[in-house]
This record gives sequence, structure tokens and C-alpha cells, in this order.
Amino acid sequence: MKTQSKPKVAHFLFHAVLSGSPPNTALKQIFTELGYQVDEYAPDAIEGDGINSTSYGLIWALKQAWRPHWKRYEAFSCTSEDPIAVAGLLAFIWRKPLIFISDEIKSGSYRGDRPNYYKRLCRWLMRRSAVTVVNDASRIPLQKEYAQLPAKHTIIVYPGCFVTPPPPADKTAMRKAWGVKPDHHILCFSGGCNLTAGIDLTIDALDAFNDLHVVTQPLAVDELTRFLMVRTHNSSRIYMQEERLSWNEAWASAAVADIGVAIYRNQAPQFQNMGISSNRLCMFLAMGVPVIVNKQPSFDFLDQYQCGVQVETQDEFNQAIKTILADLEQYKANALRCTAEYIDTAGKLQVLKQAVAEALS
Repeated sequence: MKTQSKPKVAHFLFHAVLSGSPPNTALKQIFTELGYQVDEYAPDAIEGDGINSTSYGLIWALKQAWRPHWKRYEAFSCTSEDPIAVAGLLAFIWRKPLIFISDEIKSGSYRGDRPNYYKRLCRWLMRRSAVTVVNDASRIPLQKEYAQLPAKHTIIVYPGCFVTPPPPADKTAMRKAWGVKPDHHILCFSGGCNLTAGIDLTIDALDAFNDLHVVTQPLAVDELTRFLMVRTHNSSRIYMQEERLSWNEAWASAAVADIGVAIYRNQAPQFQNMGISSNRLCMFLAMGVPVIVNKQPSFDFLDQYQCGVQVETQDEFNQAIKTILADLEQYKANALRCTAEYIDTAGKLQVLKQAVAEALS
């Protein structure tokens, strides 16, 4: 007897590498648990990586959206912002539910260079989604205002955190690979390597602590930055990861650090409403690593749990290092407690699953 194939969902990504990010992993897990097969699409997909290659843009969408190929999907889902121009149109044309992960809110100085008609289309499609997922509660009013969502629109908060973080990397082996002495401390910098992310505060802290090392897991570092980083006067205490790590590799190695850095100086609205939308912040806390962040209301929970310190200046940054190192084990324990109680990824996953199930039904 021929077995009946599973119903399918088409999931659209801005970049193929985001397939393994916490929100995308969670949504795919939910679809699978609800009995759906997930086909992923991304414009930069490479043959053989399990993700289908597609293009983004109105011309492509209008030409391709009428193909019977898309009729086989029971629902469409996507991240922000270009993917919704394709997934949203497909959902509209084929009258299928749309699940939208608003991982980026392209407003203010972060609006991008897309023309106004394109932005209006994206916002209209956002309003048509059955469920909108934002990654911090502080972003709910921001997304409501940006997309002009109706009052009854379903908005779910899901953090930039894995439900089950990977096992920590071997501490002894990693410290040896990074060139860190057994009695020295590690300040970890992960993600975009630029001034708005606080790389200057991180590197300058080496001047104040002779027993401190900086380990960087940078993204898309240009040759000039790399050239300058390895020639600073404290370069012997800076380890710069050469190749891009997978999501699990980055999280596992982050567990070896003593303190993590999650600075967001960009004044665009979404960067002033980071909270648990920050993957690097969630990564550090979930791996038991306290953090130093910039001052903003969405980070006030770190004060409540005493698992991080908010700063603005270099002096405050250096003092935060002293404060955390003076009671490091308690700060580490508090990071794990904060992850379980405040971030509560497992609990938020169930709430999202229920919302998705209702949308698909």
C-alpha cells in the first residue's frame, strides 16, 4: 500500500546560514511535530545543503508565483524582510496561512534602501500573516507601529535562544587553542565586528587587565579590520576566529568564556529594543556566561537576575569586568537561572506551537 506523503510548508530565509538560527530551528521543529514536512528556500542556497535556491523581488515573484509547484504547500512561513515579499505573495495567491518571523524590523535609520512601494507591499503582507513572531516583548509595539497591525493580530514572543543548547566545548582544549593561560580570564566578543557592537570597548579593556584575553567570533570581517586587529599592541592576548562557526559551534565555544559582550549602540529602533532578541546575549546566558551590555530598558532584567551589567563608557565597561570577576561563580549560576526563568525558551516554544497549530487549522 502506498503511504500518504506528509503535508508541506515552504519556509523562506533571507540567508541560507540562518536556517540553523534559534527562531528558524524552533519553527521548523514545530512544523515537524505538527506533522508537516518543511522545504526551505534562500537566495544564496548552495546545491547540496538541503535548501532550495530562489530569488527575491517582485519580478521573480510575479513570474513564479502562479506555477502549480506552489499549490502543494499547505502554508508558507518566512523571516524578515525581503522573504515576506515572496512568501506573503504566495500565501495570498494560493490562499494559504502565513507565519511571519519578524527577526528584523526595518524602520528608522535601519529601513534599508528598498523603494517605498516595496516597503508598503511588505507591510501589507505582514498584516495578512496569521501569526507574527517577535523576539522580545519590547518589540511588540515597534512591530505593531511599523506594520500597522490590527489590534487583534496574533503576536508571539520567541527569543533568540535554543531550547536545548549544545554541550559546552572542552574548556582545557579551547583555552589552549586560544593561547590563554590557566589563571587568565576570557572576554568573548561574538557577531558583527564593528564600533556599534562595542569592539573598541572590548579591545581597550586589555589595557586595564593584564590577565585578560579577548576571544572574537567575528562575522564578515574585512581584510583591513583583520590586518589592524592582529597588529594592536595587545594582539598577543586577542584570538580571532578565522572561519565562520556553525550556530552550535559558536554556542559550545562561548561556554569557555568568563564574560560575554552584547553591545548595541546603533540608534535605530530595533537595536534599542534588543532584550532577548539578541542571539549573542541568549547564547552567553544559556551557556552560563554573564554579560556586559549597553544601557537600555530591554536589558533591565539582567540587573534583576544579577547576571550582567549595563554600561556606557570605557570606565564603566572596565568596572563591570571587575564586578563580575569578583563574584564570577555566582554570576554564572545567575545566568543559568535567568535563562530558565526569564528567557524560558521551552515555555515560549509551547505558546508558539499552539498559535501555529491554530493558524494551520
